[in-house]
Amino acid sequence: MRSWRRTPVQLLFLASAALAGACQSVSAGTPATLAAADEETVAQIKAVLAHAMDQTKIEIGAEDLTATSVISVLPPPLSEHEDRSPATPTQFDLVIKNSACYAVRRDTGEAYELKNISCQPLNR
Repeated sequence: MRSWRRTPVQLLFLASAALAGACQSVSAGTPATLAAADEETVAQIKAVLAHAMDQTKIEIGAEDLTATSVISVLPPPLSEHEDRSPATPTQFDLVIKNSACYAVRRDTGEAYELKNISCQPLNR
């Protein structure tokens, strides 16, 4: 008669299989870049990301958004009584899902649709 107990090797194998399956199911879409980074497009993106971060105004990093798939939202500037801050930029990945362009927040995984903004697959 066979026992229901699992050996450590079997448990390790089962845990590895479960983790591998979880990683595959998190697929966020196709990495993308903006088709154009004109002032109007960047202003629309800033509005979406400001709303996503529950802020009224944000500043994004100096990346060329037609060449990279990462948007960095800079932390607020230091006040006059501060000389340093532990704050780091919040990063969003541009992706294409179902023919729509999204900004996916890296730390939470939340996706925000960038309506009326054209993206193209990232050329690596």
